[in-house]
Amino acid sequence: MTLSKSRFAVALECPRQLDYARDDSYYDARREDEFLRSLAEGGHQVGELARRLFPEGHLIEDRLGEDQEKRTAGLLMSSEVTLFEATIRYRNLLIRTDILDKKDNHFALIEVKAKGFDPNQDTFLTDNGANPVRSTWRSYLYDVAYQTYVMRLAYPGSDITPYLMLLDKTVTVHIDGLNSIKAANDLDVASLPPILRRIPVADEVNRLLDHSVDVQGRTLSFAEFVEWASDRLGTAQSFPVFVGAHCKDCPFYVDPNEITATKKSGWAECMEVHTGGAVRVRRPDTVFGLHRVSEKTVDALLAKGNLALKTLPASALDDGDASANVINLAQRRHLQVAEAHGEVDSPVVLHGTLRAAIDAWQWPLHFIDFETSRPALPYHRGRRPYDQILFQFSHHVMHAGGHVEHRTECLETNPGVAPSIVVLRALRNALTDDEGSVVHWWTHEDTVLKDIRAQIILDKPTDAKELIAFVDSLVGINKKPGRLRDLGQLVSRTVFYPGTAGSSSIKKVLPAALRHSQALRDRYSAPLYGTLEMPSHNFKDRAWVKVKDGTVQDPYALLQAESDNGIAEKQGDFIADGGAAIIAYDHLQRAGLATADRQRITHELLRYCELDTLAMVMVCQSLTGHGLGTPS
Repeated sequence: MTLSKSRFAVALECPRQLDYARDDSYYDARREDEFLRSLAEGGHQVGELARRLFPEGHLIEDRLGEDQEKRTAGLLMSSEVTLFEATIRYRNLLIRTDILDKKDNHFALIEVKAKGFDPNQDTFLTDNGANPVRSTWRSYLYDVAYQTYVMRLAYPGSDITPYLMLLDKTVTVHIDGLNSIKAANDLDVASLPPILRRIPVADEVNRLLDHSVDVQGRTLSFAEFVEWASDRLGTAQSFPVFVGAHCKDCPFYVDPNEITATKKSGWAECMEVHTGGAVRVRRPDTVFGLHRVSEKTVDALLAKGNLALKTLPASALDDGDASANVINLAQRRHLQVAEAHGEVDSPVVLHGTLRAAIDAWQWPLHFIDFETSRPALPYHRGRRPYDQILFQFSHHVMHAGGHVEHRTECLETNPGVAPSIVVLRALRNALTDDEGSVVHWWTHEDTVLKDIRAQIILDKPTDAKELIAFVDSLVGINKKPGRLRDLGQLVSRTVFYPGTAGSSSIKKVLPAALRHSQALRDRYSAPLYGTLEMPSHNFKDRAWVKVKDGTVQDPYALLQAESDNGIAEKQGDFIADGGAAIIAYDHLQRAGLATADRQRITHELLRYCELDTLAMVMVCQSLTGHGLGTPS
């Protein structure tokens, strides 16, 4: 096996993963990650736009690696040529360049990335000798550094100039549909503003090539690291196991009860080598699952032989600053350990702080959730790379007496229609009947509203003054708070739910709240949701509590069931998280999408977003008792 640039990137993070990557019996979570698929699609679109900038370029389309190499070598015999996906091999080192532009003895090696760059703010280099490039740009610069290294070996004596081609976040496009560039064959790229910026990175690359690489506890020069990794790949040697904080995000992880001969867990095998014994523990139940813990702390715990939380002494953790009013991060981690030791089996709630905060809210309570996208290439004119798009909201209302209703929703996905201001106007109409507090979960809605406010200032719609005043009434102005109230942060400060790995994500908290609140289960076991008692726009006679094998099922998993409107969900592919919603919006921007598919995806988006606001309602009810008959 050759050391390709993708394998080089993996080796920088964890060489052992290369063993698992070449064996299909090991599960790889990246194959199923919806959000990564969305990012990858953005990369393809940006790559296509970059190629349009070189109309005379040749794409190396041969399917076999050897044919790709021969085709590349033949074309590079010309004094001037531009190649896409040029395949260069030197011994066991292999690269496929995004764009290789040759003029005589000079090569411009251009690596295209769907990454935003602000020329007024972003820089690559640091003054830190231990880390010559900024961490946010490390992977991109190492990518082009490896390609430069191989090119210099393959074409000694040639002048190799490396570039990164990035999206300029300060450039506004003046056309619709740039995001669908693959279908826009008549697009006049020459007329576009310079949205793709070619940035020379020779200094950065040379610093990396001259800098050492720390890998698996050893320090090697760049050349030594490349030789070590390529030799092991070329001779089919296994890479040694090195366990550390990086294992927290290892994609080759499988829960112990799901491991089979064809779905093996590389993570578990590494832990077994590290501990010297069988490991039958879930990763969230180990030191890797400690909530927002530093890499330094994880490495220190592992070095002392700690892995499972159930055997971790509480004294091994920092106590932090004790507080009787909030659950801080250190206390949350201690509660995780106490849970693992069997000392905490029910929610820990700081009732005083929680009640004081909610008592200060204005009734009725309006629960809102947004679905948004930040596409690399804008869908609509007047926007810039990675500009915020607000395309959907859901809105539940809880009255002081406990009555709950799904009052309004808005989804704008018509191709060619910029949705943000349309959706914001609908939200304004939905929230102007009273001065009730507007409840959301964590900071997303606050951030989106501020982003859209900035767009309104630039776009100057006729009702700009009214829209800005509305946004300010929600987010606040001049340090005076607005109507928004962050239930997610409040829960994080006042509640610890067993079974959530310390997380306060709504996707973790909702199932936990259902498990621990009998009143909540009683309320939602009956098919009352989507009736006059609890109106809904997208569900009818719905019971949200289903028990399987003695366990309350996650309501988000129930979205896959056949819909109440008779539109069957596509088996195995339904919207249950924000990444899938982004992909769904992208599909709905395709003018040629079949009507049946458009109806199905629209229906799924509406149901998913409605459940997000209902989830907030449920959690609030479980903590306050509103609408449940008795306090939880």
